[in-house]
Amino acid sequence: MTEDKPLILVTNDDGIVSDGIRAVATTLAHDYDVIVAAPAADMSGAGTGIGRFDVEAGVELTPVELDNVPRAYSIDGPPGLAVMAAALGAFGPIPDLVVSGINAGINTGHSVIHSGTVGAALTAHTFSMRGLAVSVAQSDPWQWQTAAGYASAAAGWMLSQRRRPFVLNINVPALPADEVKGVRWADLDEFGYFRVATADVDDRRLQFVVGSRENISDPASDTVLCQEGNVTITPLATVGPAPFPDIAAEEVVNRGMVSV
Repeated sequence: MTEDKPLILVTNDDGIVSDGIRAVATTLAHDYDVIVAAPAADMSGAGTGIGRFDVEAGVELTPVELDNVPRAYSIDGPPGLAVMAAALGAFGPIPDLVVSGINAGINTGHSVIHSGTVGAALTAHTFSMRGLAVSVAQSDPWQWQTAAGYASAAAGWMLSQRRRPFVLNINVPALPADEVKGVRWADLDEFGYFRVATADVDDRRLQFVVGSRENISDPASDTVLCQEGNVTITPLATVGPAPFPDIAAEEVVNRGMVSV
């Protein structure tokens, strides 16, 4: 981190060559000290995983040229691994904020737990850092700059807050910035964008179907609000222990315990 600028780690799950990570990294670099560490290949769906690697051999790290970002690397692993490495000092001082994205496609609903984009932000929380996940709805052309602008603004707000750790999940509609309807706090959709799964054993294929707005009942959900043209913001929490049942722990296993 420089004397005047907070340090931001930028990662994603679409891979180091994605247009989304380049848009957000170069935008953030105008105001912040930015390090990019992102998967060498597409790691979508990695969640908070760090992958499997040999501790002695380490993980391949390759410098990458990125406009206005002097330190950018691809890693042979998922975004959660990049965040863990940064939190453990691999790139020098611990980042003040992790920005993950911009993901190509929205990450909404409770299915965000499976997203590598959101997983990176949650991993930051695990290591007592702030995490911001940013995704943009699919369009042609992609609205990367709209999403990058909102990401930069949200990053500034998060860095100004004293509370930590803190995680936000932002979804940006497929619109130019001047056509965005509004910015809304949003509940998590029941699951997310996938609605139906079918298995054809004979064809050896498992198929998933993407749902439409008509499949969603909650008008306050992140999926609906984003599809209506709003930027949605959803605070997230990482896994933690739930309240203990009002019984002795032994009662959970004593009944039906098999003798060995």
